[in-house]
Amino acid sequence: MSPTKVAVIGCGQIATTQHLPAYREAADAGVCSLVGVCDLDPERVSQAEKQFAVAGFQDAEEMLEKIRPDVVSIATLPSSHRNLAVMCLEAGCHVLCEKPVAMDAGEARDMVHAAEANNRLLSICFEYRTWDESRYLRDRIADGVLGRVHAVRTWGGSAYGLPARAHQSRGSNGGGVLAHWTIHNLDLALWLLGNPEPLTASAFCHQRVAAYPAAAGSMRDDIDRASLDPDFEDFGTGFVRLSGNTILTVEANFLQAPSDRREGWTFLGDRGTASISPLRIWTDNGRSWREETPAKGTLKPCDYGMRRLINDFLRAVREGEASPISGEEIIRIQRLMDALYASAASRQEVAVAGA
Repeated sequence: MSPTKVAVIGCGQIATTQHLPAYREAADAGVCSLVGVCDLDPERVSQAEKQFAVAGFQDAEEMLEKIRPDVVSIATLPSSHRNLAVMCLEAGCHVLCEKPVAMDAGEARDMVHAAEANNRLLSICFEYRTWDESRYLRDRIADGVLGRVHAVRTWGGSAYGLPARAHQSRGSNGGGVLAHWTIHNLDLALWLLGNPEPLTASAFCHQRVAAYPAAAGSMRDDIDRASLDPDFEDFGTGFVRLSGNTILTVEANFLQAPSDRREGWTFLGDRGTASISPLRIWTDNGRSWREETPAKGTLKPCDYGMRRLINDFLRAVREGEASPISGEEIIRIQRLMDALYASAASRQEVAVAGA
């Protein structure tokens, strides 16, 4: 079998630090062939061409026509995800798209339908699912080790601080910290629980960092205060009612010092509790608590970034497997994001569309 031809649209930070190095590593192993990169910025294209020894383009349609890739990674602003994904899928490419999925559930649905209509795979970069700890805990929850899970709490925010200025707008990014980062937390929580249906959502969003005094060299200095979108939240909290009478709470922010902006998940069941990042599992037999965390060194640390996710996607393409993330899951997480933002705007609990 000849190597799978891969192209990447977008040559920003996530592409050059995650997607392209992972594909280059896979190419060196003979799994794929990295054949093209594309970005509207000619300087970025030139840098990627040199760094990864690949053909560069400024027009995605031209790239698809000239090199005809089998797989395209989309690492651009979310406002462009829908159109680029549909174009690539209709051109016969399998698509791996960055998060957040799209601007709303309607766009996400268009992407899923295009994949189905063209018999191509579509997946999203929810790499937390690939962690050894995540896979282990999902199996244990499914086995009933925790009993019925009745509450989940997750929290976090990017350790890298505020996203680049181009992302500091709901109009281009789909939202602030909830959409830009904590969608990872929500996706992993739902996946670990076996994908229950979100029923209702309540949320509260605030923008605080713009009012802070600027400090040279800090994240507070990387803000265009004059034009910062007031709907770009740097703090958000939410409460989600899930099918099965489970509740999910989430807190996200860009405000803490990076060293304190760690992510976490806790699961409370009627027979035990668990947390992840790091993984801890405790069970209750009615008389005493017992720790059932795997021995240290049993599971790999969560430090391999996008490599495993990309390898899993390439394997699915080459071996004719189903997408690592289903179309139903893609639409579900975007419907939840839409509901959280609708609740924050209305200051009321809202039903999750389609639930």
